[in-house]
Amino acid sequence: MRKLYSVLIICLSGILFPFCSSAQDEVFPTKDAIWNIYIPERGAMVTSHYYGFVGDTVFDALSYRKLYLLKDSVLRENPENVYVGGVRVSGKKVYMRPTDTATGKLLEEFLMYDFSAKVGDEVFGGMRPMVWGCTFENLTGSDIKNTKLQVFDVRDSELGREFGVDLKFESAEGYCESEGSDTWIEGVGSLLGLFLPPSSIPTGKQKWIDMAYGQRSALMCLKVGDKIRYKDPGCEECMEVLNVSENVVIPVTVLQVGNRRLSIQSSENNLPLRFELLSLSGQIMQSQIIREAESHIELRVIPGIYLYRLIGDKVYKSDKIVVR
Repeated sequence: MRKLYSVLIICLSGILFPFCSSAQDEVFPTKDAIWNIYIPERGAMVTSHYYGFVGDTVFDALSYRKLYLLKDSVLRENPENVYVGGVRVSGKKVYMRPTDTATGKLLEEFLMYDFSAKVGDEVFGGMRPMVWGCTFENLTGSDIKNTKLQVFDVRDSELGREFGVDLKFESAEGYCESEGSDTWIEGVGSLLGLFLPPSSIPTGKQKWIDMAYGQRSALMCLKVGDKIRYKDPGCEECMEVLNVSENVVIPVTVLQVGNRRLSIQSSENNLPLRFELLSLSGQIMQSQIIREAESHIELRVIPGIYLYRLIGDKVYKSDKIVVR
């Protein structure tokens, strides 16, 4: 009984095993997810921006997935990717810890989504950057406001549980009236595009294709693994954009064998791969090059919780692991 209780505690903490993280991905995808987002830019007709998670990090003893503005539609390390911030899921809530991309300053964590909210609930979002653009950059005090989200509608749809929300920000006189409306979908995120604040133009259920380009941001497509989880009806080329032939990611399988061994299976087209085992603080503890399609790695570290990553031209894979 005591052993069963210990396993349950580990799972509930969200620290490790893949079967414990699947529930989190149902709330908000944190692995193998790419968002294709339209963001207004100087009247441009179509501007696609790709965001995705590449690796893990730790702030104040909390584990986050590292969110990047990607150079292309592949989840891999690229010096041209722009680090945006860390994202973590706790129960039905999704938090973000942004970074000012110009100064490197770590900003205060804010609440992105609360999928446990009910109609009429007021959700306090914390100090949320109220800026447009692709990344958080050159922020001043006036750009970051204490926010509150008012839930005015909750319903089930074929895409998942949908939430209608209004955003308000705090001024000297108190919380201002609605600064814009948004739709959240559990397992997808905002229909205005991931972490961006709602537009000043109320949208409700209106689709972006029905509006003039350049007026607001919009989630065009969300791909999780090999599946399209969301595609705006007005977006005709999302799948083609996300599956550029030269950027196809060939899956790599990583299995833990016993307590101190990893089995790695990959296509020869992926090779070579660089394997790295890191501490939770980011220190590389073990590294080697993988040149065979089926390889085994002996973990030469003291017992504890670690992060591993596999890096190649068309591959980036990262996860937590417990060494006993």
